[in-house]
Amino acid sequence: MNKAPQGAVGILVAESEGPFPFAEAAFCRKLCRIGERQGLCVYVFCLTWITAGNGSGIPAYAYEHGTWVRKWFPRPDIIYDRCFTHDRKQQLRKQRLLSRLAEEHPFIYLTRGLAGKWAVYQALSQCPEVVPFLPETALYEGPAHLAEWLQTHQGEAFLKPRNGTHGKRTLHVKLHRPGDEVRIMGRSCRNAVFRRRFSSRKAGLEWIDRFAGARPFLIQPYLQLTSAEGEPFDVRVLMQKNAKGEWSLTGMAVRAGQKHSLTSNLHGGGTAHKALPFLIRELGEAGGRAAVAAIRKLSLLIPAHLETRFGRLAELGLDFGVDLHGHVWVLEVNSKPGRASFFRIGDPESAKKSLENPISYARYLLLSKP
Repeated sequence: MNKAPQGAVGILVAESEGPFPFAEAAFCRKLCRIGERQGLCVYVFCLTWITAGNGSGIPAYAYEHGTWVRKWFPRPDIIYDRCFTHDRKQQLRKQRLLSRLAEEHPFIYLTRGLAGKWAVYQALSQCPEVVPFLPETALYEGPAHLAEWLQTHQGEAFLKPRNGTHGKRTLHVKLHRPGDEVRIMGRSCRNAVFRRRFSSRKAGLEWIDRFAGARPFLIQPYLQLTSAEGEPFDVRVLMQKNAKGEWSLTGMAVRAGQKHSLTSNLHGGGTAHKALPFLIRELGEAGGRAAVAAIRKLSLLIPAHLETRFGRLAELGLDFGVDLHGHVWVLEVNSKPGRASFFRIGDPESAKKSLENPISYARYLLLSKP
């Protein structure tokens, strides 16, 4: 490395009850080692540890000489946020602690959240090239709204939490006529698949409303995004900024769920596959290549467009659906993407880049500081 950047990179993670007091230890260990190779001070910390600081430093962990070492470090110049918050209260507490830290020691925030699926949908709706690939989406407004939706969408709907992750609490609702029987397939808060059947539309829609509770949900058409074998699948693309501060496509993988289940997330017991061979098998040579080309084109468009709305970003996980006709759909955008699929499909180059890029981009930002 030619020039060594001045500054510290703090990886912010959740606290944990495991063998270490912080989450994602294996991931963080790899990042610390990459940082060391790039001449950076990289350490791991949790939000509550900031309050124990003495104004100039914080207690944190670094991976040194093959082991985790806890000691005092200078306050971070860059924060790589891998800390997932699951409710409004946690989110506000996190914002408060980060604001306090910024007042004491200004830092660059490497990654920022995207304010939920609805905000992302609205932002992407402003991009004409992306609009044809967006499923129609509305905020769920109660049983009457869902009844009206089912009337106008062939008796089917897909519901998902506005701020959910890993496919949890998702529902596929189907109205069977005659008799207005409602059949539901979903995933619980623990990601277990369940099925419910109600003999009347009223009973089914009221149960769904209770299931949603106070949580905001989105409603979309139910898209047939399954393989010939009946596996739900999607295509995960990891977009990251590289050592030059430019967006690049790190990798692309198919995640396939268990047969006749609702979602394809690896957390729900899915498998990972190389994207092009999988799509060629499903859609034929021309169809598979066309789907990959469309996904690649959208992946290079979306991050820059979202930055105009949400500010600077460092990495995004983009999830695409491909229906039976080969039409590509933009399903999700994640600002704290996982990397498991690239390790599982035996793509060592993508897996390696997925780890190196956040540190390389942090290094770029430190060197670019005036």
